[in-house]
Amino acid sequence: MGSIRRAPRSSRWEARYRDPYGAQRTATFDRKADAHVFLATVEADKQRGVWRDPALSRITFAAWADEYLNGAIHKQATTLAQDRQRLRKHLLPAFGSRALGSITPLDVRQFVQQLAQSHAPSTVRTIYGGLRTILAAAVAADLIAVTPCRGVRLPPKRPIEKRVLTVAELRRLGDAMSVESRPIVYLAAVGSLRWEEVAGLRVGRINFMSRTPTLEVAEVFTDVGGFALPKSGASRRVIQLPPFLVTMLAEHLARGASHGPDELLFVAPRGGPLRAANFHKRTWAPAVAKADLEGFTFHGLRHSTVGLMVEMGHHPLVIQRRLGHSSSQTTMDIYGHVLAALDDSVTEDFERLFSDSRGADVVQRGADVRSH
Repeated sequence: MGSIRRAPRSSRWEARYRDPYGAQRTATFDRKADAHVFLATVEADKQRGVWRDPALSRITFAAWADEYLNGAIHKQATTLAQDRQRLRKHLLPAFGSRALGSITPLDVRQFVQQLAQSHAPSTVRTIYGGLRTILAAAVAADLIAVTPCRGVRLPPKRPIEKRVLTVAELRRLGDAMSVESRPIVYLAAVGSLRWEEVAGLRVGRINFMSRTPTLEVAEVFTDVGGFALPKSGASRRVIQLPPFLVTMLAEHLARGASHGPDELLFVAPRGGPLRAANFHKRTWAPAVAKADLEGFTFHGLRHSTVGLMVEMGHHPLVIQRRLGHSSSQTTMDIYGHVLAALDDSVTEDFERLFSDSRGADVVQRGADVRSH
């Protein structure tokens, strides 16, 4: 059970005990009663197998967050870069110098409330998600017993209306691009490729010889992480290409000086992979302005993909696979507002099926029965 004694040359009290590993430990208190409570708590924690070294919880949030992110090998380079940016901008100013064990649920709730006064709900949720992950990892590492991210009420999500281009607008945007960059618009809008998938696409991943030509998404390129595998198994996929896009890609290759299978399909003006920031400044933004589509983003082409497939009546599971999502729930969460248009077409189809004379007779018979 340990022992309590007056600290040498002090008015304070020492609680002495052995940890579960047999090491002698000492904690100091102003009151003898507090030392008794502490020893009772230590003994109870040892009996339940939940005792933790108090010194571990004294590591600062900044030190632990850095250690956690350095070991987060499961995260992609771009995700890590975003996590570190949010850490520097939001989390470290609030918690950086604090010991992990000193952060309370009230601290976290007040932090979220302050964020909500100046940031959009989606931003608040993202920043809080980073904090929650770091502190949950501290629990898993036995640095703290429980996470202080408890009882937090987040601001409700606001639906964001994503812009969807019509076929005419997509054509106008494509025509506004240089001939070298025009296929990029259609790969994103028709092939449903993300920017990093376009930037990492190699010539050998296009199968021109198949009866139905295909494109394989097997590698991505980002400015931060360089070349890497797609972010999930579902993202690695094979997409069938329509003939017009096959012709466009073949003409693009015919204009190039080299088109070996390991060559990038699209390269920067001075060679090497396309960089997102440079492409946006030099190519994308001028073309968007020329096409009178001010504010439209490259990722908006994927939203337009969904809109076009919905308009053509494709099943959500088909849309999910083409987009490279790991689940249909992901597709619904991101594009639910577009997929909701399917409900309109279902209603119209039922109307066409049942709004004939037989359907009218059925309705009338039902009304006659109810009247009797």
